[in-house]
Amino acid sequence: MKKPSAGHISQLRVTLGGRLVGILARGEDKRIWFEYDPGWLASGFNLAPRTMDFATGAQLAKGDVFGGLHGAFSDSLPDGWGLLLMDREFKRRFDWNPRDITPLDRLAYIGSRAMGALEYAPAYEQERVPDEVDLSALAKSVEAVLQGKESDVLAQLRIQGGSPGGARPKVTVARTAASAICLSGFQTLPEGYAHWIVKFRSKEDPVDMGRIERAYAEMASLAGVSMPKADLIAVGDGNECEWYFAVERFDRFGQNGKRHVLSLAGLLYADFRLPCMDYDSVLATVGALTQDRSQVEHAFRLMTFNVLAHNRDDHVKNFAFVHHGNEGWKLSPAFDLTFSAGMGGEHTTAINGQGQPGLEHVLAIGRKHRIANAERIVGEVRHAVAQWPALAEKWAVTRGSTIEIQEALAKVAKRF
Repeated sequence: MKKPSAGHISQLRVTLGGRLVGILARGEDKRIWFEYDPGWLASGFNLAPRTMDFATGAQLAKGDVFGGLHGAFSDSLPDGWGLLLMDREFKRRFDWNPRDITPLDRLAYIGSRAMGALEYAPAYEQERVPDEVDLSALAKSVEAVLQGKESDVLAQLRIQGGSPGGARPKVTVARTAASAICLSGFQTLPEGYAHWIVKFRSKEDPVDMGRIERAYAEMASLAGVSMPKADLIAVGDGNECEWYFAVERFDRFGQNGKRHVLSLAGLLYADFRLPCMDYDSVLATVGALTQDRSQVEHAFRLMTFNVLAHNRDDHVKNFAFVHHGNEGWKLSPAFDLTFSAGMGGEHTTAINGQGQPGLEHVLAIGRKHRIANAERIVGEVRHAVAQWPALAEKWAVTRGSTIEIQEALAKVAKRF
């Protein structure tokens, strides 16, 4: 990563699919402005309908939730794990403390590696890394980072693991069912390869975290929730072998295609770190943005799954929309679905005002949003969640985790 001659970044070009979308700039007042390019206004689309003005003229963000950065661009930045890697690299290279790093500096660091389709230039020059990715070496480097040994951070981990969101360590790779070799994914992919995210364990995660999330992915599919492809990857040999959850990226297609993704947090300037939303608002936003009743119904199904499957970490950044060109906006496939106790034992996103809802609260949301078959959806999800013991056995979840989760699911089921 090369230090720019003028120090901190003051201006960036934002592009999508090789086209100029607009300019981000930090003014003398230190506020961040964005202006759409006239060419994009003529034939492009609004990156964040309702909270960005699709018009000429420079505009500020609609709130200060993201340090003065517009929500659509904040979605390009990692949180948790990715920020940890980024902050350590800025400190190592420039001796910058986190408070000295501006949002534009962070976007320049991400460059063309962001989740979604937006790219930023000029970007900090990144170290060259091998095209092939050694997941075993990355796993060891992850462990070193978690133990505070910043000197042991591999350059490839900074590159592969520096862009995905979420608190858990993860890396982006390209992989194919025909080969065990993973590639970096930052070039045109060979035939048969696709973009994936591999999740490692945090210090707080149980040893079978990957197996649990894999079982939950199948359980969600059985419940009718739209899911990306999922897998369980063995990393290491013999007694040191560990299994990690992997999921195919829905923001990528073909050999190098990218799709624009907008989180609910980025759209509504909502802080995902705090309980700040109700599913009533989630479903209303899905309807307003997609203009598709089937998408609202799917959001209701996802809500029902989160409740019955005890996934209480359902914060606003775990809901996203994907722009599909002429087809417009659609709710993204579901992600980060796993067992979670939540904040204070309650859902991060409330259900009709309740953090520990029962059937009446779920159905109340269904009535508000005219979900005609709400009771049938609840029954289908309830049947899928009841398959937990079989799914836990299939994916070799430990007995302790299986029983703990089963007991929690049973407590929720009593309210239904």
